[in-house]
Amino acid sequence: MTETKLLQANNFISKQLLDRADWRKPLYHFSAPVGWINDPNGLIFFQNKCHLFYQYNPYSTQWDDMHWGHAVSNDLLHWENLPVALAPDHDYDKSGVFSGSAIEKDGRLYLMYTGHVVDQGIVTETQNIAYSDDGIHFQKYAGNPVIDARQLPTGSLTSDFRDPKLFAYNDRYYAVVASAKDGHGQILLFQSEDLLQWRFTSTLLDSRPELGIMAECPDLFQTSNGHWGLVFSAIIGDGQPNVVHLASGDINWETATFDLAKISVLDQGPDFYAPQSFAYHGKRILIPWLRNDRLLDFLGKQGHTWNGQMGIPRQLSIVNDVLYQEPFLDLPASYDNQSFVIETKKPVAFAGKIIISSNSGLLTGDELIFDNDSGDSIRLKRQSLTRYELNLHLATFTHQQELTIADPVRIQKLDILIDNSSLEIFINQQVAASFVIYPKSALQRMSYQGSSCFIGRKFKL
Repeated sequence: MTETKLLQANNFISKQLLDRADWRKPLYHFSAPVGWINDPNGLIFFQNKCHLFYQYNPYSTQWDDMHWGHAVSNDLLHWENLPVALAPDHDYDKSGVFSGSAIEKDGRLYLMYTGHVVDQGIVTETQNIAYSDDGIHFQKYAGNPVIDARQLPTGSLTSDFRDPKLFAYNDRYYAVVASAKDGHGQILLFQSEDLLQWRFTSTLLDSRPELGIMAECPDLFQTSNGHWGLVFSAIIGDGQPNVVHLASGDINWETATFDLAKISVLDQGPDFYAPQSFAYHGKRILIPWLRNDRLLDFLGKQGHTWNGQMGIPRQLSIVNDVLYQEPFLDLPASYDNQSFVIETKKPVAFAGKIIISSNSGLLTGDELIFDNDSGDSIRLKRQSLTRYELNLHLATFTHQQELTIADPVRIQKLDILIDNSSLEIFINQQVAASFVIYPKSALQRMSYQGSSCFIGRKFKL
């Protein structure tokens, strides 16, 4: 039965692939060959490859029938698509294989994921294991589910119990799992000696407004200074936008409690959600899903056969409870990049895709403009020492937003990444803002307005 469902998905994908250009498709952000994608899953460096699994509906550009798609990379910028890894084909996951994570044990790759079941209107979610020796073909554990309602603390909803993130610490395995109780989000901690037998340990975080009505996709990891970071994606409710937070602090392992020091918003843009991180060559690398809630069906309605993309991998670090993040471009020293200077009224041309890095940034009053001949424009202006203003004026929508810098004393480093249908901005390694954009035609010019000039480096893609 498993093979039939997987073959059905993979055969459908191969028949749908078309040899045609799609100028909206990103070049250096991951997107699936066809179909809908959302949350990144199972990020891991395994057998000398970076593995990205993801929530996937190969049959439509809309969310439904969740599988696990799969891709690998050597540099986190160029991806090779692999066969679909998991399909909803057992009684405990028949309505969808939902988000989860990966870990290596004794040379074998283990996935823990949420089995989603809807039966006569009743939703039940459980946690399940699949494993692989080659990192491509997966076998679901015969003893699934490995965590179900029997291990939940009293009052927790079995309909909102998902997104396990695995990690190892002190010769044990742990999983943080999203949950809800009494209309509020909570994050639960489970432990195991073998990845197969699990027991509830503690409620790691609850009773905070930042958790919303559900805190999805929790991700707990130890930082380089020995402290801990806990990322979660909060559904706030009441029509408010979802927010991704990072809670920093320490864990008392004797009581399995999280001693909270600070909670920060991870990304100031509206289109950043469900990120997951992993350890890569001693660095903490995080990849999010990028989506525009107002335009979720835009691509499908425009005749595109794909929908959804991942954000650029970013490196996280926490120093003195301050979060720093920057785009992670794992490029060799010989990689082609060119320095440039933009003066007023002397634009730099590009074709929809560009990566810019500047160690001088913008002076107060300076402005960068990206535009095309169709009337679309993106304008980033530095208003003061601590504040930037971003204006998106696109055929599909307009948006204005302030980006606030907490520590203006640091070097004014500015990174801007445009990839046909996405925009990401990093300022001072502190501010990050992510957007899904749909201009009428590809952006083609970068201009500067100010009293001096803008100096940076442009990466050849």
